[in-house]
Amino acid sequence: MFIEIHAPVFSEIIFAGISTLVILGHNLWLVGKKEPTQIRVAANTGDKFPESDSAVKPERVADFRLVLSNGSVPITNYRVEQSSLVAEFTTSDEKSYCVALALHAHPITLEAKKFGGYISEENAQEFVKPNFTLETATAPQRESYTKFAKVLLENENARTDDVSNLVAGHRLEIVPQIPTSKVGNSRKLPVKVLFEGKPIAGLRVSSGCEELNGGKYSAHTRTDENGLAEVEIQNAGHWFVRTHFIRPHLDKENFDWESFWASVTFRA
Repeated sequence: MFIEIHAPVFSEIIFAGISTLVILGHNLWLVGKKEPTQIRVAANTGDKFPESDSAVKPERVADFRLVLSNGSVPITNYRVEQSSLVAEFTTSDEKSYCVALALHAHPITLEAKKFGGYISEENAQEFVKPNFTLETATAPQRESYTKFAKVLLENENARTDDVSNLVAGHRLEIVPQIPTSKVGNSRKLPVKVLFEGKPIAGLRVSSGCEELNGGKYSAHTRTDENGLAEVEIQNAGHWFVRTHFIRPHLDKENFDWESFWASVTFRA
């Protein structure tokens, strides 16, 4: 395999004044475009897929890599273009692969009412009980959150193990179990959600499509005891699947909660 990572020149980063609550609510997407030997990947933040409201700061990047079934290659050169963080590279490899991005953990403090609204929006009430309930909580909630994103770039002849082995090793990760080209008449795409490398049960898995519902969520399901969920692929197009997990923080002196956000995008 031959991979060439282009070394761009960084452009000026301009950020609009956005509240911390809005930033916390933004999803992180990787949007990929694959030509025969040229790949362009943009990291976008926003709640209307695949649009981006603000660029990821380069210093927030913890890990950026091209993942294959038998290894990975770090991506170290990327640049800000308008509201996206962009990487471009060429490859002679014809196999399926994904590009994966992990951001450093980020701290935030929310007043109890806003924290409760966010937990309700994520339908994660059971994960914060009994430590937090909106009816009784009054203290501000200190949280450390981390975001992860992947984009699946399939070969047209992809096999099941070509896709299910594309594991980036993120703390929270969504792994499609079959190629999107093999969804077939069932229109169901099985995905596995891993937390720290192990299947995690009970997480809400949300999905949506650029061509459906204005790029916002169109369906929700939950992982079973094996970390598996089935996502309904309602039509051809540019899709995302995302999930969220929150738990009490181990560093109780500085934080109350740690949360994790993960997404994977693909074209079906």
